[in-house]
Amino acid sequence: MSIPSTEPDDKSFGRLLLELLVQLALTILPIVICAWLPLPLSAALVALFALVVSLVAYLGRLALARRLSPQLSCAMIGLGIGVGRALPGYWGIFAGIVAVFCGLAALAAWERRLGIAEPAPAPGANAWGSDGPLLTPEGQPVHSFNWSEIAMGGPAFCDHLLPDGVVLEGLGSSLCYSSDGRYLAAPIPSRGEWGLVIFDRQLRRLYQCANGQQFWELDAFDGEVLRGRHSPLVANQAREVRLDELLASAQSEDFVALGDLWLSPAWVERLPVTRDFPAPAGAHRLRGLPYLPASLRELDNPLAPLANPACELWLDDQPSGLLLADGEAVIWRDDGRALVCRARPTAELERGWSNDCWLWEEGAGWRQLEEPWQALDGEPRLNLGAPLRIDGQQMWRAAYLDFAGTDRLGFGYGLYSIHSDSETLAGFDEQGRALAGEHRLTQLSLGVSLDGAGRTGASLKLQALANGVEPCLEWLRDGADGRQGVFACRIGDWRLDGEWCLDHRVSNCGRYLALVAFAEAPAVPHRLVVADIRERRLRVLEQPLLIARLHDFHEGVVSLAHVLGRLPEGHESGPLQRFTEAAPDAQRAATFMAAGGERLYYEVARVAVDPDALRLLPAWRLAECPPVANAQGDFVLPAPGGGDAAWLFGCESRFADSYLREQEPRLGGCLLTASGCAIADLGPAMIWSADGRYLALTRFGEFHDLRAGSYPLWHLLVLDTHEHRLHRCADPIGLMPRFEGFDAEGLRMRVHAYAYEVEDDDGELRCFSLDELLALRAEPLRHQGTLWLSEAERERFGLWLQQDTRHLDPWRTP
Repeated sequence: MSIPSTEPDDKSFGRLLLELLVQLALTILPIVICAWLPLPLSAALVALFALVVSLVAYLGRLALARRLSPQLSCAMIGLGIGVGRALPGYWGIFAGIVAVFCGLAALAAWERRLGIAEPAPAPGANAWGSDGPLLTPEGQPVHSFNWSEIAMGGPAFCDHLLPDGVVLEGLGSSLCYSSDGRYLAAPIPSRGEWGLVIFDRQLRRLYQCANGQQFWELDAFDGEVLRGRHSPLVANQAREVRLDELLASAQSEDFVALGDLWLSPAWVERLPVTRDFPAPAGAHRLRGLPYLPASLRELDNPLAPLANPACELWLDDQPSGLLLADGEAVIWRDDGRALVCRARPTAELERGWSNDCWLWEEGAGWRQLEEPWQALDGEPRLNLGAPLRIDGQQMWRAAYLDFAGTDRLGFGYGLYSIHSDSETLAGFDEQGRALAGEHRLTQLSLGVSLDGAGRTGASLKLQALANGVEPCLEWLRDGADGRQGVFACRIGDWRLDGEWCLDHRVSNCGRYLALVAFAEAPAVPHRLVVADIRERRLRVLEQPLLIARLHDFHEGVVSLAHVLGRLPEGHESGPLQRFTEAAPDAQRAATFMAAGGERLYYEVARVAVDPDALRLLPAWRLAECPPVANAQGDFVLPAPGGGDAAWLFGCESRFADSYLREQEPRLGGCLLTASGCAIADLGPAMIWSADGRYLALTRFGEFHDLRAGSYPLWHLLVLDTHEHRLHRCADPIGLMPRFEGFDAEGLRMRVHAYAYEVEDDDGELRCFSLDELLALRAEPLRHQGTLWLSEAERERFGLWLQQDTRHLDPWRTP
C-alpha cells in the first residue's frame, strides 16, 4: 500500500491531461531550444541556467533548486545535440553522444557539490542473513539465537534477545529500528505469504500487521513511513507504508514478565505446574516444583528452559538437584522405599534431555545408574526408553530393536538403522505394482540389576503372544568374538532347547516366535527357527543362511537380510553380478562377516511357515498378466501355451534406493527366456504374442532438449524367439507404456502423459500391426553355448551363464 497522495482524488480528465501536457513541455522545450539555437548562444543559455540554479541553492532554497534541476539536465541534452549538429557526418554523431554524457556527468557532480542531488537510499539488511552483530539505536548488542532458514538456502530467521530482556521470536534478518528508536520492525519469512511485525519498545507491545506481507527486506523507518522491498532476488520492488496504517489494522499483544525476560503471553501457559508423586507405601513425599534458573538472559538460548519445561524434584521437602521433564513419570518400588526416574542435574540445564536414570533408595540417597546395556557389533541395537517398574533389585525399562533395512530395495551393500515405524513392501498387485505396508519396530522390555552389573543377569521380556504369554530371553554370556550375545529362551513354562541370538520377531498373528540360533565363531548364526506356541514345537529352515538381521514376520512369512558375498571397492553392481566373492560356508564365515564392511552384499529372503517345516520362497514371482512399466521385483511371465517363459530380474527405479516409489518406472533389468534369449537394459512392461513366438519389450531412454532439459521416453522392442531376432523401433513410443493385447490383429498398448504413473491418466491407445513390427530394423542374436545374445552382450557371456535358471525348467521344450 502506497502513501496517499496529497492531491485531491477527484481530478477531472481534462485537468489530468493539462498536467501531462505541462510536464511534456517542461521536458521537451529546453531540449528543442538548446538544440536549434546557434552553438555559442545555446552554451551561454545553459551556463546562465546553471548560474540561476546555483544562486537559488546558495540562498538555501534547495527544494526549488531540485525542481529546476531536471530542466537544466534537459537543456544540457539539447546542447549536446547542438554539438552533434555543428560537426559533419559520423564525427557529429560521436561528438554529440560524448557531449551529452560528459555534460550530464559534470552536471551530476556539480549538483552533489551544491547539495541538491537526491541521495540514493541505502538498502537494508539482507533477508538471507545478517552481515554482522545487531545493535540497538543506543549502541547495545542484541543477542540472536535459534537461527534457521526457509527450506535449504532460503531467507534466514531467528529469535532476538533485546538488552532490556524482551525476546522476539522468528524474525527475519532484515530488521529496522524507527528513527526515534521506539519501534522495531521485522519481516516474518514464510514459504507462502510473508508477515510483518512491529514492536513498540516503550509499551512492550507487539503488532502483527495484517497488510505487511509485501515486505521482504526493510530499508528505512523514519517513524512515520516504513520503506522496504519485495522479492529482492526477482523484482526487488520498492514498497512504503505509513506506520499509522500498519498499526490500525494490526493485532496486538502486550508482553509479560517471566523471570528476567519479557515474552509473549503464550509462554506463560507452557510453564509446568506443581506435581505430586505419591509413594505406594511409607511416609516419603515426592513433589515436582516448577523450575527456572536465576537468570534466563545469561543462557545461550534463553527460551530453552521454557520450550522444554521441567520441574525440580523435592523429596521430603529437600531439593534433589535433579530436573524432571514435563510429563516424565517417576516409578516407585511397591514398598515405597526406592524410586527411579529419568532426570538430569540442574547444573546441566542447557544440555538436551538424556536417557540417564537416577535411583533413590532409603538410607542411600540419590545416585545415577550406569548404562545398563552395551550393544555388540553383530547385534541389533537395543534402544532404551522410560523405566517401567522396579522388582526387588531389578529395574525394567521399555526398549525396542532398530530396523536394519538394506540401502536398496530388496538388496544392498549396507544395513541402515531405522528407529521408527516405516513403510515396507507388503506385496504386489496383479500387474506387479508394489503395495505398501507398515513395518512396526519390535518392542520389548529390559530388566537389569540395580547394582550396575550391565548385561550380566539381564533379561528381556518380548512382545506378548496370542495366549498373553511374554517370551523371555535371558542373557547367558557373550560370544568368544564379542559380536553376539548368547541367550536362553523361555515361553511361559516351555524352555526352548539351545542357545539363541538377541534378534527375534513375533508374528502378527501372535502364534509364532522367530529366533536365530546362536553359533560360536568361526561359525556365524545361520539357522532360522520358528517356535509354534500352539503345537509347542520348533520348525527349522534346512537351508543355512548367513543371517544378518531379521526384518519382519507377517502373514506367515519371515523376511530377513542375509549375506551372499562381497563386492570390492571400485566394482559396479549390476543385475548380472551383485558380488564377485561368494561368502564361505556358514561354519567358517565369522572372519568374512566381520571384515566385510559396507561392501558385503545383503539380500532380503522370505521364509514361509508351512505346517511341517520352513520353506525358503523364491526371489521371483509368477506374473499372471502383462506387467506395467512401474512393476516391482523379479518375475517370470509364461508364454501362452506354456512353451516358453520370460524371466526379468534386476530392475530398479532410477533413484536406486530403498524407497518403494510405487509410481516410478523401473529400468535396467535383464531378461532370460526359457528358450535361451538374453537381453539387457529393459523395463518390466512386456507381453507375449498369442502364439507364444513374439515378446514385446520396452527399454528406457532419455530424450534431451536444450530448452526443457532431459525427460524419459521409452522404446519398443520385439523379440522373435523362433528366428532369434530383436526388432527395434527407432522412434520413442512415449511415456509409461502399458500393453493391453498382442494377437493376430497386432500389438495394442497405451502411453501416458507423465513420466510416472498418475491415477487419472488413462493414456493414449497405440496400435501396431505385426507386419509393422517385423518391418522394424532387426538385430540377429548370436548363438553362444546355450544362449542367444546380442553383439553387445557377448562379452558378458560368462556372467549370463552364471545365472541360476533352474526355475525356468518347467517351460523349456525337451
